[in-house]
Amino acid sequence: MKNIAKLILIFIAVSFVHLSGSSAYAKVNFNSSQQSPLEEDPAKALYNRGTAHYEAGEFDAAIQDLSAALAMEPAAPDAYYNRGMAYREKKMIDEAIADYTKALELAPSQPGYYLNRCNAFIVKEDYESAINDCTKAIELAPQEPKSYFLRGLARMFKGDNAGAVADADKALEINPNYADALKLKKEAAA
Repeated sequence: MKNIAKLILIFIAVSFVHLSGSSAYAKVNFNSSQQSPLEEDPAKALYNRGTAHYEAGEFDAAIQDLSAALAMEPAAPDAYYNRGMAYREKKMIDEAIADYTKALELAPSQPGYYLNRCNAFIVKEDYESAINDCTKAIELAPQEPKSYFLRGLARMFKGDNAGAVADADKALEINPNYADALKLKKEAAA
């Protein structure tokens, strides 16, 4: 497989991620030196502002606010998850994996957490861990085509083209218009 194809597929794989939380007013209405009139819980306000920073592409500020929120409320899986996404954007993959892992310790039934950690494992070329995470996500949400796509991607990178084609076929069975799965199937079958 060509390196350029690998890079394109990794980009496709990581582009589907979404944030947990709502942050429409968070950046504007929270001053870290005082409590927000719209938010009685400072940890939640920091979380929302951190999420807003992430959405604005301000990853350092997102990490800072989410870290402050976690210092106040260390049992917040969405904060670990979102901070992990900010770390991933900064190409701090080990930190992202650590945060996704902590989020999963706190909320092990969230298939999206497994998929994001899978993405990070693919970037690190730890394909076996990526396959394991996708398999767990499939157990939790068997009708999510992205789980099959990402597992197929990891299988292809590991050299299991037949497994990659099978996963692409399953993703296409769930969503016949899933363009990334079609690309994966074509690449793995070549």
